[in-house]
Amino acid sequence: MASSLVMARFDKLDSVASGGFGVVYRARDRRSGDIVAMKCIRAISLDDAAFSREVSALDACSGHPYIVQPRAHGRGDDGEAVLVMEFVGPTLRHVIRSSRRKRSELEVRVAMRQLLSGAKRMHDVGLMHRDLKPDNVLVDARTGNLKICDLGLSQSTAAPPPYAGHVGTRWYRAPEILLGSTEYDERVDSWSLGCIMAELLTRNPPFRGSSDREQLSEILDVLGTGDVKQWRGYKGQRLPGGCEPESSLRCLFPCPEEAKMAGRPPLSEAGFEVLSGLLRCNPEKRMTVAQALRHRWFKETDSASLRHR
Repeated sequence: MASSLVMARFDKLDSVASGGFGVVYRARDRRSGDIVAMKCIRAISLDDAAFSREVSALDACSGHPYIVQPRAHGRGDDGEAVLVMEFVGPTLRHVIRSSRRKRSELEVRVAMRQLLSGAKRMHDVGLMHRDLKPDNVLVDARTGNLKICDLGLSQSTAAPPPYAGHVGTRWYRAPEILLGSTEYDERVDSWSLGCIMAELLTRNPPFRGSSDREQLSEILDVLGTGDVKQWRGYKGQRLPGGCEPESSLRCLFPCPEEAKMAGRPPLSEAGFEVLSGLLRCNPEKRMTVAQALRHRWFKETDSASLRHR
């Protein structure tokens, strides 16, 4: 759509978010009267390649219920890039921080089914998101459904590796990227979704390193070193932390019978199979999002409620 038409079609109402990139406004579509989100990226901070990637990725995923839907894009008179999308609601990060209670396993299952479904759509059209985190997930204020957003770091898998290293946000960055790999695949998104699942259960990110080395150390302290050492991409690097070869993740997410005594969030055996499958340090053994969606956790007795969310 021509830039002048984009700017003329929408009326800015108020700012809903801002950062170094620019500002996101709530706006009104003059044609339909719909409220939309208008992301305005300052010319000084504009990365044309990232903007083009996001536009292309959103177009490729158009129509999926758990990915934010594009409306229009163009340029303003001052050179800023404008991306107009459906208006959804607050970020999942905001909702997690503002809530005083922990989610039930059923609520987490509903959320994870939606996020895995959105990620699968991206993977099916040949895209990795590469920056999945609660800040890049929106919560529909009316339905509570989740929608993946901010696809600016997405990468087409039609082009073979090597890919850019050290992409994404550190707390949700897969171990292979922390170890410097540039030959990763869609399972970097699986790892990020595993981190989000753990955060939904506890209200806190599971690994919070202040550097890549500290992040890897926190991961290995919980998941052990044995798994990553079996990865064919492991080059014998000295690993920080992680004195034990085996994972202690189950201790942090015990079965319901033991959770109250341990003071930890309960997680059924099936739920733990999904969490531990996503949080495999060895990407070759990590669950894909498609495998996770086929897991029995999503087919248990209360699955009828999942289909209507």
